[in-house]
Amino acid sequence: MIDELLDKLEKVRSTGRDKWVACCPVHRDKNPSMRVSEKDGRVLCHCFACGANGLDVVKALALPASVLFDKPLEQGYIPKRMVEEIELDRLVIRMAEEDKKRGKPLSYNDFNRLRVAKNRIMAYEERFSEQNSLNKMYTA
Repeated sequence: MIDELLDKLEKVRSTGRDKWVACCPVHRDKNPSMRVSEKDGRVLCHCFACGANGLDVVKALALPASVLFDKPLEQGYIPKRMVEEIELDRLVIRMAEEDKKRGKPLSYNDFNRLRVAKNRIMAYEERFSEQNSLNKMYTA
């Protein structure tokens, strides 16, 4: 699980038991800015530079989301945090669209946050469409 992910990351360094720092593959980091840890059968990732999470990281590395979990998730289960992230990302996108309508340019940080929000929503949509396709195959 964690080894498959760590093997694909660059400049990985242990910072303690089940904790590492590495370069973020989402924004092609030069210096380690991403924290990776393993807790309760889950791999947790957070990039302090671009805000990327585990799903963003595995997508950038072309790995399946299953490498983030010890056990497969129940079909149809959507973690509460994921729902909250989707809602926040949609809010970020709406705010950026409103600023664009008003002619207000996005700052560099806002542009990067908007990009992360759009990428994360795309990843969620792909994941759920794959789940729905699998559900249809197994229930038919």
